[in-house]
Amino acid sequence: MKKWIVTFLFLLPCIMVFGESADSTTRSDNIRLYSGFRFGFGGAKQRNTVINGKDGKFALNPNIGTSLWVRFRQHIGLMIEANYSLKGIRFNNEYKDTLTIYQRRLHYLEFPVLLHTSLGTQKFNEFFEIGIAPSYVSGIYDQTTQFVNKEVVATSSEQLIYNRPLPLPTSRFDMSVLIGAGMSVSLGPGLLHAGFRTNIGLFDIYKLDRIGYINQNQHQFTFQLQFAYLWHVKSFKKDK
Repeated sequence: MKKWIVTFLFLLPCIMVFGESADSTTRSDNIRLYSGFRFGFGGAKQRNTVINGKDGKFALNPNIGTSLWVRFRQHIGLMIEANYSLKGIRFNNEYKDTLTIYQRRLHYLEFPVLLHTSLGTQKFNEFFEIGIAPSYVSGIYDQTTQFVNKEVVATSSEQLIYNRPLPLPTSRFDMSVLIGAGMSVSLGPGLLHAGFRTNIGLFDIYKLDRIGYINQNQHQFTFQLQFAYLWHVKSFKKDK
């Protein structure tokens, strides 16, 4: 079933772009090419996780990347990105005046392919985006911090970069459905984007040392506040 979902989401942008009827909006006769950068932050966690009877909490994680936007018509196009983001989970354990925080973060290299549609004018748009994000998991970072009366008394950490054929705790590859919405404003030589994204993992990310329910798959789930600036690079005249 998951294979069919992934296939449908991969083909959806192409179907909608080439199946769209002609648009009479100003400058709709041009294919416009934009490129730029994207950054943001948001909460990430792994579903079906528990330690000592407590569910994992969202951990605040940053992300950054580059974007290439091919706008086929005034209000529809393809957004192709290359992003780096941290994902993972956090657990809090309190006992009297002692608080222990355990955080696990995974290094993700993501390559989203998104259908990007909008509604509005050339100056101001509301947009919606949906697509898939194939990902490579390049490493894992664990950190434990202990507080007594809100003062840090101990910190330990372990980093594992996946550069050797080791029995790794997580899979190297993941796939997500990405859904987002926001606003776009014409500013200078390009467009300023701001909005929210939800990244829903499709695959079980663990192979060894599973955190939580042993017999249940654990998927990534992320919500993000995103900002981007996209420069207008070039326009191509459509054939009549």
